[in-house]
Order: sequence, then structure tokens, then C-alpha cells
Amino acid sequence: MTVSEGESRAISDGEFQATSSEASGETPLQRPANAPRIACIGWGSLLWDPRSLPMAAPFRDDGPMLPIEFSRVAKDGRVTLVIDPEAAPMQTYWCELTSKTIDEAVSGLGQRERIAPARWSEWVAFARRSLFLQGKTESGGFAVPETRREIQRWLEEQSIDAVVWTALPARRPNGDFGWPTTEELVEHLKGLTGEARLRAEEYIRRTPETIRSVRRACFEKSFGWMQSALPPNTSTPGVEEVRYE
Repeated sequence: MTVSEGESRAISDGEFQATSSEASGETPLQRPANAPRIACIGWGSLLWDPRSLPMAAPFRDDGPMLPIEFSRVAKDGRVTLVIDPEAAPMQTYWCELTSKTIDEAVSGLGQRERIAPARWSEWVAFARRSLFLQGKTESGGFAVPETRREIQRWLEEQSIDAVVWTALPARRPNGDFGWPTTEELVEHLKGLTGEARLRAEEYIRRTPETIRSVRRACFEKSFGWMQSALPPNTSTPGVEEVRYE
């Protein structure tokens, strides 16, 4: 997918074969008039499986450039994308939310990610444009200074009032928090079988083409898990999800 310089647009149904809410008979969620513009940044399964995320519009392909890499082993065995300060910057996506406040946006993203509410303050990050314009920062969720500066810069360019994003920590195959090596992850994926292996393959193959990380290239070479012909669904919110893991 190529976007000309300075162009900003929503992902079209023709590119991602997204199922629009109009076609499915659902009523699209709307952001209340005069409410602040709050956005959510995404880069992984949020794009093809938004579930309960309170989306007001489809994901767009001009999010901030963030260091994204396959550096977290989920409890179901998938190797998933997180912000990794050692990774190269990757093009991310974003959508506006119907949330009227930061707290609502944090709650909405936290529920979709099945993060326990007690962890939202650490694992759901946020930033406000107003503080950036005052030369200030805030500590909503974990983010290294370079990542937060890039997001704040993007906020000013987009005229978005605030933004939330997932800030889950890296996790190794043994369940410990920490940065896994590429070798560890390859061996972990080799050991998966059945449904767990299928889920892991789907996640890697359905990751947007813009996320061309070092580890993705390694997984493609090791397993043949190339870009999926079944693209993300970037426009249709799902049903409410309140199960935490």
C-alpha cells in the first residue's frame, strides 16, 4: 500500500475488504458533537479484530512511526507486536474513538485488549495534545521518551486532542517479562502444534504489510508465513468483550 507524500486517508474497503457496518446492517458508532477528538493507535490484531473497541471511523494508514517488533509471547502462544525501543520505526495506523474522555478511551482499549483494570495505568498509555503545546508531558502508561515525543509530534500534526495505545511489556516464551531473542522466538514457534500454531501463523501473516520488521522477515524465512491474502478488517467494531486474562 502506497500513500503519496502528505496524503492522509482511511483504509478503503477495496484494499482491505473490510465489512462496513452499513453492509452488515449495524449502526455505526458516532463520536458526540463537540466532544474532544480522541484516537487509538494500532499495528497488530486490533486492525483485523477490533471487537469492542469503540471506533467512530475506520483505521487510517498514517499513524506515527513507532519502533514495533514481535517481542511478546502471548498466553495463547502467539508471538505478538509491541513497542520495542530497539526496533526500527514502522508505519502505524489510527482511528478516532467515540470516547468522550481519556478515561473512557483507556477503558475501551483496556477491555478490548483483555487487560485487567488494575493494569490499565501501566499497559494502556495515553497522551494529550494540550500538554504538548504547553511544553509538558505526562505519564499515562509506559512509554520511553523517544516514543512519547514521536506520538506528541504526530498529535500536533493531526489536530487530535488525545490518543491512547497499547503499552504491553515484552515477554519471553517462559512467561517472564523481558526481551526475548529471535532464536528463542523461532524455537518457541517451532514447538507449537494444532490450534496454537494456527493462531500464531494467522497473527504473523495478517500483520499489515507496512510492518516489515527484522523478526517478521525471519519468521517468513523460517516458516514460510508470508503476507496473508485475507486482509485486516479495519472498520467494523465487534461485540462487547469483558473477559480479562
